[in-house]
Amino acid sequence: MMERGTKRPAADMEPLATDNTEMPAAATLDQVSDVRLEFGESSEHSMPANSILLRLASPVFNRMLQSGMKEAQQSVIKVELASKEEFEIFYGLLAPTAWSAGAVTKENVDSLLAISDYYQVATIKRACETLLLSLPPTGTRLLQAQKHGLKAQYERCILDLAKKGAREDLQLLIKSEPDILLEVAVKQQELRKPLVALKDEILRCKSFLPDSYVSPMIATAGRKMSEPEASKIARVLTGLEPFRQILERVLNELQ
Repeated sequence: MMERGTKRPAADMEPLATDNTEMPAAATLDQVSDVRLEFGESSEHSMPANSILLRLASPVFNRMLQSGMKEAQQSVIKVELASKEEFEIFYGLLAPTAWSAGAVTKENVDSLLAISDYYQVATIKRACETLLLSLPPTGTRLLQAQKHGLKAQYERCILDLAKKGAREDLQLLIKSEPDILLEVAVKQQELRKPLVALKDEILRCKSFLPDSYVSPMIATAGRKMSEPEASKIARVLTGLEPFRQILERVLNELQ
């Protein structure tokens, strides 16, 4: 018998067991599946899924699987916007504790965005936009942002194309979404406004610069100078030439 206040040995606190039977493991997603997702005509392109998991994650699946709906009666859901392999990645992220910061990658972001947007799974969709904001903006990314309602990514791509849009990006917009191209043009005009307001000041600055390189003798109105003085003035005039060229390009852009 133990005396009062005596600490019980750790070994005595372990659950008693009469044999070496292992504790049962938690159920897998396959074990709790009660519906089938079909991705084509062949039964090979199908996968089992759990209806409760789908309904908790997606309002779209919730409507499909309500009592009385065809999908609920037949326990079969047709998936047309993704392949089986793409949907398996998406479905795997719906499981408890399955989510992680690196779950969305450059390789799967396009398919995960399309699936999560269609089935209205906001957590995965937000993660997709977060990753896209770190990738180079292009005309294709701009159209993608517009299609799936990614506001931050859309505005970022508009601004970038307005600043330095490549010819192929602008041509893509002409063919696909002329209205979006108009937004890019409007943004370009907004970016030009500060420069337009400074046009007179730019012209005034340019007037102080020589039209091209001039010799130190001309710059000093023929005054004789020492060799060090002439060399110093030559360096100054040479250094002003790039500045003059920059002002010339800015003025040409403002025409």
